[in-house]
Amino acid sequence: MIAIHLKRKELFSMKRKKKTAALLTAMILLMMILLSCNSALADQTGVVKGGWLILRATPSFTGTILSSYPSGTVVTITSQVGSWYAVITPDGLTGYMLGDYLRIDGGGGSIPAESTAYVTSRNGLNVRLRSGPGKGYSILASYAPGTVCQILSAGRNWCRIQVGSLIGYMMTQFLTNEYITPIPGPTPGPSGDYLVYVTSANGKGVNLRSGPGKGYASIGFYSVGTEAWMISKGAYWSYIRIGERYGYMMTKFLTETQPIPPAPYYDGAYVVSANGRSVNLRVAPSKNSKVIKSFRVGTRLTIITYGADWYFIQIGGYYGYMMRQFIYENGYPSTPTDLY
Repeated sequence: MIAIHLKRKELFSMKRKKKTAALLTAMILLMMILLSCNSALADQTGVVKGGWLILRATPSFTGTILSSYPSGTVVTITSQVGSWYAVITPDGLTGYMLGDYLRIDGGGGSIPAESTAYVTSRNGLNVRLRSGPGKGYSILASYAPGTVCQILSAGRNWCRIQVGSLIGYMMTQFLTNEYITPIPGPTPGPSGDYLVYVTSANGKGVNLRSGPGKGYASIGFYSVGTEAWMISKGAYWSYIRIGERYGYMMTKFLTETQPIPPAPYYDGAYVVSANGRSVNLRVAPSKNSKVIKSFRVGTRLTIITYGADWYFIQIGGYYGYMMRQFIYENGYPSTPTDLY
């Protein structure tokens, strides 16, 4: 009898151990699933839609309000609690946003092909358009948040898009189908526009940009003495018009007193190239701008305005921009290919 009792006790103990082991296994599997979900969410981003979205300290409508963000704001998702997402905002805050007002993008998201999209960025800076689907391809242009584009073909990481007449590739994470309000130009002051002039301490040309910051694309390059119309003057950047073109220029490069333009350099400048090939003269200081004409090595030229990377020059009856690396100023070069 004693032996039978012990055997039953051992069987009961074994069954209890099996149940405990099964329960532990189930708990471990559940934890692994939760961790994998959170890991997947950590690779996701969300874009605020439908207006301003509140960031709360806890996943509840009663949670403390930390801040709020407009449509188009891109946040990083770290986990999910019911209908709430734990996020990291562009300015570094952590909290919870209601998922009803977030468009979730998995690892860069996906944008429907043949649709209208808008450029977006976490820091508000311009986004680069490249010649191919990778960061190693050349930069064709850069565009401010809110720029409208057409999706020609969509991919997980890169999309082939068209902006105006230019076609190239942009990272999918910087594109959204949600409307982004573009940066508006400042409203003219009550006194109206007034005449100012471009100036610089070193006599070099000054960039006109698409937005109030050096991160925005250059939309023009103007020499000292160029007339401009002041629309809205700021402490660091001013909104101006030069001809029919509107843009931003640093206020320190604008003056109400007409400066004396530096004298052009007529002598001692020639076209050169390391490979001996002809060099392009362009309508704007950009490799993507239209070519006016190509000139052979050794062609004499006149420098009108110096720039950091481009010079505004004259060759015969042609005026345009040429990269400074293809211009030699110290007399005629001994050979056309001895400069790099």
